[in-house]
Order: sequence, then structure tokens, then C-alpha cells
Amino acid sequence: MKRIVINNDNLDILNIDETVIRVKALMTNNKGELLIVHNNHTYQFPGGHWKKTESLEETLRREIKEETGITVKIETGPFMVIEEYYDNYLSTGKTRCNKMYYYIVPTNDRPDIKEMSLSGIERETDFKLFYVSVNDMEQFIKESMESHQIENIIGEEMLSVMDEYENYRR
Repeated sequence: MKRIVINNDNLDILNIDETVIRVKALMTNNKGELLIVHNNHTYQFPGGHWKKTESLEETLRREIKEETGITVKIETGPFMVIEEYYDNYLSTGKTRCNKMYYYIVPTNDRPDIKEMSLSGIERETDFKLFYVSVNDMEQFIKESMESHQIENIIGEEMLSVMDEYENYRR
């Protein structure tokens, strides 16, 4: 599993006040497409926050079901994790570690709105699902960053994930 650590503040793991863990899925189909979420004014891969009562795979299955209405099997572990360390995270005075685990989840099932269970912010904002060709994804992300449809930090992370995904597929 590829591990990327971003620690510009040179924080020691022992001095972290809080750790937030998320899981994300590169949901691929046999047409060579990836499922993308547009929500809260940005694009991202489906997924969300880990609950302490769940394994990472249980969290990913739950989040995929909530956001897409698709029931999936998680057959392999994460292929990548990105750890980001922050001093004074969002001006809270706290040190924080964000860990994002990325999985490849092949499925030809299509999103089912009747099976989705969106959160309040997802219902109140511009939540949409759509597919982008794997071959077009890098260009899509870069153009979306240029037009401010993806926050730069999310876009840079997505580009790193796509680079590793291409290496993983080889």
C-alpha cells in the first residue's frame, strides 16, 4: 500500500490532539469509468468518515450505500493512504492528523436514488453523481481546479490518487 505523509509543520505523532479517518472509493466499471460525487461545491470520490464501531471496510460499504445506493463487496484492502498533519487546524488551536484510505471498488451497478441515505448537508447542497472516464480523469480534475469547482487541496489529493491508481493497474 502506498503511503503519502504531508507534515509541513513537522509535527510529532505523539503531539496530535485529534485524528480523523476517512475512507474513499475509486468505483470503477467495465466501461473504464469512475464514479464521482459533486457535493458542497466540490468534486470528490465517494466515501466518508470512519466510525469507531466499524472496520474501515464496513465504513466504506456504509458510505457507498448512503451516497450511491449501491451495495458492494470490498474484496481488497486499501491501495493507498494519505496522512496530513496540521498545527492549529482551521484555527482551532488543535493539532490534527487526517488519514484518508483509498480503495478500488469494481462494480457495474448504477446508483439508485431510492436506496441512498444522504446526510443533511448532502441533501441541502448540490449533491450529484456522475461518471468520468479513467482516461479523462486527470484532465477533468485539472480543469475543475482551474475553474474552482474543486478545492485545490482536494484536487491535488485526487491527482495523487489517480497517479497511484495508474501504477496499481499496471
